Amino acid sequence: MSTAALSELQPVVPPQTHAPEIAIEEVSRDMSRAIERADVAAWLDLYEAAPADFAARQGLSIASDGDLVWTTCTTIPFIHFNCVKNIGVDGPASEAQVDALLAHYRDAGVMRPWFYTNPHTEPSRLRCWLEARGLQHQGGWERIYRDATPLADEPLFPTDPLIPVDDLVVEEVTPNTASDWASFIDAKYRLPTSPWLTALVGRKGWRHYMLKRKGAVVAVRSLFISDGAAWSGIDAPVPGIMAPSFDLDAMLGERLVRDGIAAGAKLFVADIEAPRPDRDGPAYRNYDRLGFKLAYSRAHYSYLPAHSS
Repeated sequence: MSTAALSELQPVVPPQTHAPEIAIEEVSRDMSRAIERADVAAWLDLYEAAPADFAARQGLSIASDGDLVWTTCTTIPFIHFNCVKNIGVDGPASEAQVDALLAHYRDAGVMRPWFYTNPHTEPSRLRCWLEARGLQHQGGWERIYRDATPLADEPLFPTDPLIPVDDLVVEEVTPNTASDWASFIDAKYRLPTSPWLTALVGRKGWRHYMLKRKGAVVAVRSLFISDGAAWSGIDAPVPGIMAPSFDLDAMLGERLVRDGIAAGAKLFVADIEAPRPDRDGPAYRNYDRLGFKLAYSRAHYSYLPAHSS
């Protein structure tokens, strides 16, 4: 009689697989450059809007060398404020570039600069150069995009019919409500950026939105449109990270897409900041309903925190 282990006698059950809950499209290198340029354009304008006294007080700056752009902030250790936005995107990176950027951050006293890479960054060994210098892959975001295909006329994310119609309202931020909007963002991120944020209200290319419940702000998101490309960001609370619900952000996203199309945007760019390996879950479903496709995952590299082993 066979003495095979019980596990060997059990039927083999193949692992369950399922289709991702968002359309995935393999984009060209030129399209990936367009996507990344939309992001960089938003940050260039955002930094240009920073009040001079605020920037000086926070050690806030943005710099460029040709198409390469990087941010620095000596007082706020926030990923967006100390990162190389687009190395290897518009042309091949070099080890000399990497070393010069790391030297810049060391001289500025920034302990954890960040580098972004995606499947199209050149050369492919850029990741090896970063790792050889002690930086490690520390997560990343899903880069998503859509064209100007109109949405259906009826709301994609209707409110609960049992809730009064005035319970959830999307409002565009005005100079009169700018401080409420900025204070909400600073409270969520624990940042002192209100003077900077309020400078963006009414600025050309920018639109900012608040979702209110019974008069109180519960979620925000912004849109920047330049040369036909619309970047979506400055969102709070980040669904899946700061808040369990994705529904509020989806309602804001729908308003942004509708307004962006009406304003002439041809390309929309956004991120899923709480990626899941199977690409399932409400973020993927909601963006799929909004007509977005997944372009690629953008990897983030930095030094480990000092307290890590």
